[in-house]
Amino acid sequence: MVPPSGERTLTPTIAPIGSAHIDGAFSITFRSSWQLIATVGSWASSIADFVTKSTGKSNFRGDSAVSMFVLPSDDTNAAIISRTAILNCLTSHYAPLWEEVYDLGFADQEWSQPANPRLPQDFWLNLTSTWTRDCALRTDYARRLALVELDVLVAQALGLTLDELLLIYRVQFPVMQQYERDTWYDRQGRIVFTVSKGLVGVGLPRKGGRTTPRTRIRTPDGQTREGNFGWEDLWTYPGTATGDSEETLKRGGSPKVPDGTVISQWVTDDTLPGGPRTVERRYIAPFARANREEDYRIAWDFFRRGGE
Repeated sequence: MVPPSGERTLTPTIAPIGSAHIDGAFSITFRSSWQLIATVGSWASSIADFVTKSTGKSNFRGDSAVSMFVLPSDDTNAAIISRTAILNCLTSHYAPLWEEVYDLGFADQEWSQPANPRLPQDFWLNLTSTWTRDCALRTDYARRLALVELDVLVAQALGLTLDELLLIYRVQFPVMQQYERDTWYDRQGRIVFTVSKGLVGVGLPRKGGRTTPRTRIRTPDGQTREGNFGWEDLWTYPGTATGDSEETLKRGGSPKVPDGTVISQWVTDDTLPGGPRTVERRYIAPFARANREEDYRIAWDFFRRGGE
């Protein structure tokens, strides 16, 4: 089943060897691991999502679904396969797949934004043929940009123009646009606040209260405050202050804490075997949003030049 009105409609994943599912999911087995990765990368793009939405169907299955999309050309496969692999090969369960599709060309890949401080710029050079946990993207910001780059790579492989890609995003993805306008990343690329309904519990709540986990704010000068803080204790939106500058309006407001401030929050995590445990989440200012349309333009130009 696919939700045509959701943030995303088509949401492919790679199931590791030994897993199973009920009929509520539709799975495909590939003869080639390279074809598997290339297909998942294509289907993870907003282009494939757009095609799925446009059918108006509430399910995705069968031969008609599989034949709906044209896979990228061989010239684009290296960039698509490497990004799909680093997004999906998150645990040791995917080590055999990683080691089968890994290519020395992975280390030649680059981010379309080589000067962006929220990206692990040395990530590609450190990839190895033997899977380790460092072979997967693990920050929210980097994973988002890899998906943005897949959108651009698939669009270029299918012969679309940048304007067509932007039009698809503007017309068909209003929920994603709403979420991106109010999702904020810290200096290390971690989501510090988001309105996404698919990411409940990620980052700080909008407002602090009695039920908010204990939070500590430590500024660079060593001053510390502890309490039940929320996002609005760290950020001021435009309109809530007078005399907002053009720069303040452009970046969506102004911070209430200086750059380098560390926000620590202690939450209960019950996602791993062994029962609940208390973990520390740490966020470091400055905070910023991401602009998908601007990122599309930058990536489009980058890959059109051959990734140089």
